[in-house]
Amino acid sequence: MNITALRVKIVALRKERFKLENKLMSKPQKMLAGSLVVIYARCGKPNCHCKRRDGKKHGPYHYVQLKIKGKYTNIYLGKDKESIELARRYSEYIKNIARLRQINKQLDQLLEKINRGKLTKRKG
Repeated sequence: MNITALRVKIVALRKERFKLENKLMSKPQKMLAGSLVVIYARCGKPNCHCKRRDGKKHGPYHYVQLKIKGKYTNIYLGKDKESIELARRYSEYIKNIARLRQINKQLDQLLEKINRGKLTKRKG
């Protein structure tokens, strides 16, 4: 990859990072500290439609996943729309933070590629 292509990639990543940072720094909203887990399941009834190969499973069942004493635990949220929304916000927040870290890592690698050729070793 030539230096111009590297710079174009860096500019694109910086724009994405800027948008993501603004989103993360905007007015903070309440969140439920735990990842939202959505499960569709089969029941125990032998003649239920969910037992068929192409049968639609029951759900969605919403849980929040928390780490308690080193172990992950799912807590059922029921149909409480507010709790589901709070958990969804936290899941999105975590996803955005992970993407921000990924962008920073890519920027670091690209900048290193650009500047690696400029390094000189001192002789003697």
